[in-house]
Formats: sequence, C-alpha cells, structure tokens
Amino acid sequence: MTKKILIIDDDKIFSKILRDGLVAGGNGKYEVVTAFDGEEGFEVAMKEKPDLIMLDMMMPKVTGIEFLRKYRKEESGKNTPVIVETQLSDLEKMSEGVELGVRGYIIKSDYSLDTILRQVEDILK
Repeated sequence: MTKKILIIDDDKIFSKILRDGLVAGGNGKYEVVTAFDGEEGFEVAMKEKPDLIMLDMMMPKVTGIEFLRKYRKEESGKNTPVIVETQLSDLEKMSEGVELGVRGYIIKSDYSLDTILRQVEDILK
C-alpha cells in the first residue's frame, strides 16, 4: 500500500528534488504531493490526509511552527508524523517543534537523499 507524503516548502526547486527523490527512491511506495506555503499546505493536508508531512520552517505567510500549531488542533493532524526541513540550527525552534510532535529534522544545507529515505522509511514502517 502506498503512503502519502506532503511536502510543504516555498523553495520549489528543493521541493522538486525531494519529491523526485522520494518517488524514485521509494520504488512506488510513496505518493508525494506538494504545497508551497503554510496556508496552501494546511488546505492540502486537510484534503489529502497525508501519512507524513515534510515541513519547511521558514516560509512566507505562515511559518512551519504556525502551521504545526494549527494542524495539531485538527483531529486528522494530531498524530501525523512530521519531518522538519530547516536552514537553522536554532535550538529554540527545534525544541518547540519537538513539543509539537516533530519526529525528525533535515538541515537543508547538509542532507542526502539516502538519509532522508531512511528517516522516512523508519517513521512510516
């Protein structure tokens, strides 16, 4: 059975690389949908009911933390695993993410698709 992954990131190039890597590396296990800001991401999450969300922290309109606060209030969003993508090594933001149920982190400037795929597989098994 395929698992649905929602990528919410305003960086369209990074989103495409991530989406293509998950689709190819997942060998058909993952259906990947994208949104390019937190508002759109919330709408897509409510409609698509993803099994995993990959969420950029720094976005215009609605930040990753703001999205998480709102999404966790929804019944369908209470237990959805989230992996945060960030450029930051900001401990305060990371600790707030943990409080909101973040299951993993990707530092955008230092990532590999193999590491991301392992993290996704571990969370979705």
